[in-house]
Amino acid sequence: MPRPTHPDLMHRLSDFLDPTDGAGLAERLFNALLVVLILLTVTLTIVGTVPSVEREYGAAIRAFDYVCAAVFGAEYLARLYVTPLRPGYGSRPADYWRYATAPLPLIDLLVLLSLLVPGSAALASLRGLRLLKLLSLLKLGRYSDSLQLIGRVIAQRAGELLTTVLIVIVLVFIAASVLYQVEAGAGTKGFESIPQALWWAVVTLTTTGYGDVYPATPLGKAAAGLIMLFGVGMVALPAGMVASGFAEELARLRQEEQAAARSMRYCPHCGEPLE
Repeated sequence: MPRPTHPDLMHRLSDFLDPTDGAGLAERLFNALLVVLILLTVTLTIVGTVPSVEREYGAAIRAFDYVCAAVFGAEYLARLYVTPLRPGYGSRPADYWRYATAPLPLIDLLVLLSLLVPGSAALASLRGLRLLKLLSLLKLGRYSDSLQLIGRVIAQRAGELLTTVLIVIVLVFIAASVLYQVEAGAGTKGFESIPQALWWAVVTLTTTGYGDVYPATPLGKAAAGLIMLFGVGMVALPAGMVASGFAEELARLRQEEQAAARSMRYCPHCGEPLE
C-alpha cells in the first residue's frame, strides 16, 4: 500500500508499532519499555505468590499491575485501530473482529483481563486468573527474532508434530489397556481399570517414572519393558523433527543473507561488479 507524503495518525501509529521496520529511537525505547514491563510483570507474578511478599507488598504489586494494564491497554487499542493497514484486512467490523480473535491479540486481551482482576479475598476464587499474566511472556515473540524463528519452525512442522501427538495418545491408550488386561486379574494396585492404568501409561511413556504404580506380574513387566522402549522413541521423535526444522530454517536464512551480500557487489543499474 503506497504511503502518503504526510502520513496521518493511523499510518504513523502503524509504523510506530512495527518492531521490524528499522525503528527509530522513540520506537526502540517504546519496545524496550514493553519488554521490561513484560519481564517485571512475570517476575512479580511469581514473587507475589510468596505469602510474606503478598502481605507486605501486595498493594504495590496491584498498583504496578494497573500501570502495566494501562500501557498494554493503550498498545492493544492502538494495534486494533491500525487493523485496516494490515495486509489482508479492511475497515469492516468483521476485519476488526478477525484481527481481535487472532492468537497474539487474544493473548494481549487475556493479559489485560488478568492484570485488572483484583487480588482481594472476596475474589479469591479468581486468583488463578491472575496467573494468566504469565502469558504476557509470549508477547516477547513480537520483539525477538529467535522466538519468531521458533514459531516458524513449529508452524512448518505442525503436521508432523500433530501426527506424533496422535500416535502418542493412541499408544497411551494401548499401553493402559494391555497392562489392565494383564495386571487387573492379579489385583495389582493402580491397574483396577483402564482410566487408572492411564496414569501409569502416561508416566511411563514420558519417561518420568514416579514408581508409585508399577506392574507386578512377569508378563506385565515384559509388556512394560516394551512400552518403555516405545516411550523413549516417541519422546525423541518430536525433538528430532524440531531440530531438523531449525537446521533447514537456518540454512534458508543463511542463503538469503549470502544472496543479499552478492547482490550488493553489483551495480543495480548496469550489472557491473562494484569495486
